[in-house]
Amino acid sequence: MNHDLETRLDVLRQVTAEVAAFALTRSHNLAQIAIETKGKADYVSAVDRDAESLARSLIHAKFPADAIVGEEQPGDAQGDHWLIDPVDGSANFLSGIPFWAVSIAYVRDNEPVLGAVALPALDAALWASGEGPVHGTGSVSLLVGTQPVAFGIGRNRTWPIAHRLEVEATLEAQGLHIVCLGSCAAALAMVAAGRLAGYIEHGTNVWDCAAGHVLCRAANVPSAILPETNGKVAVIAASGALTEVSKAQLSLPERPRQFG
Repeated sequence: MNHDLETRLDVLRQVTAEVAAFALTRSHNLAQIAIETKGKADYVSAVDRDAESLARSLIHAKFPADAIVGEEQPGDAQGDHWLIDPVDGSANFLSGIPFWAVSIAYVRDNEPVLGAVALPALDAALWASGEGPVHGTGSVSLLVGTQPVAFGIGRNRTWPIAHRLEVEATLEAQGLHIVCLGSCAAALAMVAAGRLAGYIEHGTNVWDCAAGHVLCRAANVPSAILPETNGKVAVIAASGALTEVSKAQLSLPERPRQFG
């Protein structure tokens, strides 16, 4: 990894930690947070917006010319840029469920090359370049040599229910237990940490999965992000024989990869 990316990875780690601390503090006063919706069951609050604004200001303090794309504040995704999901798993966050994440990635030459995912309520953070290794602090250590029996599935209103159920049935036929954790970024971090056998979601957004994708690649878990319709993407991360299972049986579209 060159010096420029090393510097950016350190900044990424620091920014993610500061945003995580900010969001965690705000989570202690949920009753004071007004809840809005951007669409049916698509929740957002001032915490999401304020956390993204904080991340943007911290990044621009170090790299004022860099482009930034966020969930709450669109930006120009052409060329090198940062991707921010300030609170991934907003429904969990607003419900007081501790499984939510701060997810930030850096994209160079149309490839996510740096990623960090923090799980503030679980006192954990992981960060890496795509080359590895995965670095971590807090309660979620990297498990080596384990064979997880749980496989993560993302649920959203874009992914047709019938197809998702087919995917779940295919995975269950492999002897896996299906879990939906409510946060794409956090679930991919669990894959990278050796806690989940894999993760798949259709109809998600690139800012949800870019940082987790980097973590999986750094942990030597095959991962791909594929373009779908309406600007959405599919993400699949799975190790070993499951990679072939995902290609052959999970109905991922055969089209050029966006990332992977």
